[in-house]
Amino acid sequence: MEPISITLSDYADLDRKNEPVSLGIPIPSGALKSTSNLLLSGGEDSPPIPFQAKELAHWPDGSIRWLHLSFLATLGANTTKPLRLIAGASPVPEKTVTIEHANDTLFIQTPIGNYAFHPHRLVWDTVIGENPAARTQIFLTDESLQKAEFISTGGWEVVDNGPVSAHIKQEGYWHQNDGTELLRITCELSVYGTRGLTELAVTLHNPRRARHPGGLWDLGDEGSAFFRGLKVETQCPGNGRLIISSGEPKSSNPVKSTLSAGIYQDSSGGEHWDSLNHIDRNGKVTTKFCGFRLSEGGETVSEGLRANPQLTWENEDVRLQVAMPRFWQDFPTSLWGERARWVADLFPEESGQLYELQGGERKRLTVFIDHTKDNGNLDWVYSPLTPSLDACVYDTADAFPWFRAGAPPGPLEKLIRQGIEGQNSFFKKREKIDEYGWRNYGDLFADHETLYQPEGSAPLISHYNNQYDAIYGFARQFALTGDRRWYELMDDLARHVVDIDIYHTDEDRAEYNNGLFWHTDHYLDAHTATHRTFSRHNDTSSTPGQTGGGPAAEHCYTTGLYYHYLMTGEIASRQAVLDLANWMVCTHEGNGGLLEQILALKKQDIPKLRALLKGQRPTRHRYPFTRGTGNYINALLDASLLEPDENWLRRAEEVILATFHPADNIAERNLLDVETGWHYLILLNSLSRYLLIKGESAQYDSRYQYALACFRHYTRWMARNEEPFLNHPEQLEFANHTWAAQDIRKVMLMHQAVYFDPTQKEYYRSKATEWFDYVIKTLQASPERDFSRIQVILLQNHGQYDALPELPETALTTDLIDHLRTKPPTLSIAGLLSRISQRLVRGLRGFRPSRERAWLNARW
Repeated sequence: MEPISITLSDYADLDRKNEPVSLGIPIPSGALKSTSNLLLSGGEDSPPIPFQAKELAHWPDGSIRWLHLSFLATLGANTTKPLRLIAGASPVPEKTVTIEHANDTLFIQTPIGNYAFHPHRLVWDTVIGENPAARTQIFLTDESLQKAEFISTGGWEVVDNGPVSAHIKQEGYWHQNDGTELLRITCELSVYGTRGLTELAVTLHNPRRARHPGGLWDLGDEGSAFFRGLKVETQCPGNGRLIISSGEPKSSNPVKSTLSAGIYQDSSGGEHWDSLNHIDRNGKVTTKFCGFRLSEGGETVSEGLRANPQLTWENEDVRLQVAMPRFWQDFPTSLWGERARWVADLFPEESGQLYELQGGERKRLTVFIDHTKDNGNLDWVYSPLTPSLDACVYDTADAFPWFRAGAPPGPLEKLIRQGIEGQNSFFKKREKIDEYGWRNYGDLFADHETLYQPEGSAPLISHYNNQYDAIYGFARQFALTGDRRWYELMDDLARHVVDIDIYHTDEDRAEYNNGLFWHTDHYLDAHTATHRTFSRHNDTSSTPGQTGGGPAAEHCYTTGLYYHYLMTGEIASRQAVLDLANWMVCTHEGNGGLLEQILALKKQDIPKLRALLKGQRPTRHRYPFTRGTGNYINALLDASLLEPDENWLRRAEEVILATFHPADNIAERNLLDVETGWHYLILLNSLSRYLLIKGESAQYDSRYQYALACFRHYTRWMARNEEPFLNHPEQLEFANHTWAAQDIRKVMLMHQAVYFDPTQKEYYRSKATEWFDYVIKTLQASPERDFSRIQVILLQNHGQYDALPELPETALTTDLIDHLRTKPPTLSIAGLLSRISQRLVRGLRGFRPSRERAWLNARW
């Protein structure tokens, strides 16, 4: 393996000492078989840096494809430090964390302190040196302000243990006095051995389904769970002094008290802190004042806008520091303490709110606790280091498709750059509707939905919900530029999507469970539907005839979450990809019950039978030629990269075989009917990605050749027949410049056709250039060019196509399936009857009275 350079840069004027740092590193195929011979160097005069390594993904030959690295970094303010990951004999790192079990108690011992985790309880004791133990507990208060009882479902579990940290977790649920389950909780702790630091992550989850009457998903739904507060509380060893600083440069000096002190963030502190974005189920705005208040002895001593606070509790022997990442962004939040305890309020009772987790919704919040006197402060929690790799590392490792390092920025890149710069960057957009608070932060304001509002009116509340995979676009740009702002957008949005936008339940319809909610309904306000599309307050919809619905295949984007996992190691993003892939399978294939199969027969097979009886010749294709099918294939491909042995790729091939044919009569598919036909561009892109993935292992078999022939068939038709969408505005319901941005998809498909169909490469290049020039010229002159949807379309479809290597001849032949070109894929009555009988047999085999009742109940 060639050495890999990692760059650490301080941008916040902070001296950093032993700060936890992690990153994902792509590795070229065949270059690394094991992590045992790796060494992380900080320079010739520096000793090797201890690290933990985890293999995240593998190449078809079994070598490591992506590696996750975590270590502790020390860096001076406003400096840059290069590190090198090299293949070499690394010294065995000193063991800093020891884990033992005794009498069901989990003990973690480190050079700084010892921890005892009590069995089946969210309680642990921390001992630093010879001092008495500090006891930490987590409490949830229910709707009536009573403490809910925690029931563990397995006790503390060791997830990982290495030279840098140990990671443990416990899962369970809270129930109320009447015994009913209120919420589920996952508590995760990382203990960093050499610096006395613990990182606590708490995830609340409501696993129940929403009832969503009429396909409407407003707050106050019958499936929601309500509670008053969630806190992390530590009883300190003896009495001490409190110091609380707000972290806001313009605020007053820290509060120091031997009695009590605290800081409470009620709202974002932004210009629109009381936005309608923050209404509850009754339509009432929940924020009470702008920003935060710092108090001593129960009295407010100062106020400010956006706090990044630290709480310090200390006496002669012990010093504890506490900080909460995204403190003001995830408001309401609170940090406070008294002489003998401190409290981190993740959901503070002080807000007076009745918090609502909708059915299938969850939220993860984090607290850092430092137990030592010599580690400085926790300022870095609010401005963490973002390690970067040179773009050539991603290029050499083929980490992204159609990615090339070193190309000078062109007009497309300059348009994309507006996403992080200028007066309407994604960061600036947040301020317009105050896209902050625990449910909203990370999502993008869908400002394009305000296009048809009356001039001067307040922007409607509209959420983007990862349409067209903004996460993926942000990940690509971070890899290409190393600009940490792209990383921040990627990470914030991925965390939001994983918690809020995905419907985390198994109790609803199979075609809804664990699916991704649509973006806010076009050109309408979200009202009390928050991030769930359809609200009872809208008596119509931008889609004619539709006033409700739920998660659907047309809105499923997994690739960004796949890359977020690879670049951060976040297990939740990996699981989200697999959950979404399974959801797509259930959506398209069903669970096998009899009633389900009868309904599918009615919707899919009976119309084709009627067509056949009328003398028509429908195709054999089972799947619609839409972006929903493209998303289905793409989700299966992402899952196949995470779980190569789980048959995901084979299922993707079956979908391709039942969607395309090399002899399709494309004119009959009506693809030039723009409003409904344009989706096929997403479908073709998924076909191209399949060819790339198969090519990684040189699997140029009949299925590869079938897909290749189909791709060529359609891209040749594209080059001859397509033109800019806005050439025919009469076909469009809303003829705005989003359509000019959508034309970039055609440009990229033409470049991909050059790669897979080189005999016509000059023709493809000329079409790509013609359409590219049109897109750039139109958007450069457009006042809509920095709208969220346009920006994300450009991000998702960005690619560098210069100097691509030519494919070998074996990757370009279709000899195995050439005979199919003369056989149009028409459906016969015999073939349809066979399909119907197979469907009914499957339904009968899966028939269970309980299953059928559950299927009916989910639709009630």
